[in-house]
Amino acid sequence: MAPTATAEEKVTIESLKGKSTTELVQGTWRLVEQDLDAHGIKFFMRIFEIAPPALQLFSFKNEVPLEESPGMKKHAASVMRTVGAAVAGLSDLAALVPVLQALGTRHDAYGVQPAHFAIVGEALLWTLEQGLGELWTEDVKNAWAGTYGTVQSVMEAALIEATQAAPNN
Repeated sequence: MAPTATAEEKVTIESLKGKSTTELVQGTWRLVEQDLDAHGIKFFMRIFEIAPPALQLFSFKNEVPLEESPGMKKHAASVMRTVGAAVAGLSDLAALVPVLQALGTRHDAYGVQPAHFAIVGEALLWTLEQGLGELWTEDVKNAWAGTYGTVQSVMEAALIEATQAAPNN
């Protein structure tokens, strides 16, 4: 399901050459966000394919078929909008870091473990690769992997801090 773009926003492999990490991530995200709902569902299905026990962390775990679950669709759309907000925030890291820290802290209440971040990263990169098709070049892959690595490090540190601060830990 490679996205399409209008003539004035057409992104090509050639147009991505020489771009900064932020420009690559933001430029390719504009294509992904043309169908956030479908990409969100693919993303979560990939998480559950990689790590089936992760499904137990979600309120929609018993909704079948999962791909059509209203709960998963709603959550997937919300997560993809959050990814979009983070991508937009790459232009102002000083403002983005506290948002990511709060998000990491909040995930302690959901039973998220530090190891889950690698699974989410793998699923996100796979989803982006599927969605971007031929635009998923080595430069784009490296830009997204590096960006997610930064997001992961900030959120994971906040999650660990929240876990250690929680009662009974």
